[in-house]
Amino acid sequence: MAQFDIHSIASHGFVVDCQSDLLSDLRSRIVAPLRKPDEPSVLQSRLNPLVKVHQTDYRVAIQFLRAVDSRLLGEKIGSLLDYEYDVKAAIDMVVSGL
Repeated sequence: MAQFDIHSIASHGFVVDCQSDLLSDLRSRIVAPLRKPDEPSVLQSRLNPLVKVHQTDYRVAIQFLRAVDSRLLGEKIGSLLDYEYDVKAAIDMVVSGL
């Protein structure tokens, strides 16, 4: 598993792994769910960057960051490495207000 990889969690949809690869020995991973852009729980702002996965738009719902047991993560289905700056900026915003 690597930072910015996209995985599915059974009955919960897609999540992006936001955890540093330096912490790969932990059994848990910090993830953020990917939500449809028109869901009321996500904002059209820097907090919820717009990303494209397999030709479908999603917003990264950073405000719903959570730790999950890495065994719950399905196989990698993609990566948001091209969106690294946007995802990190959203994490900075929710953590430090910047």
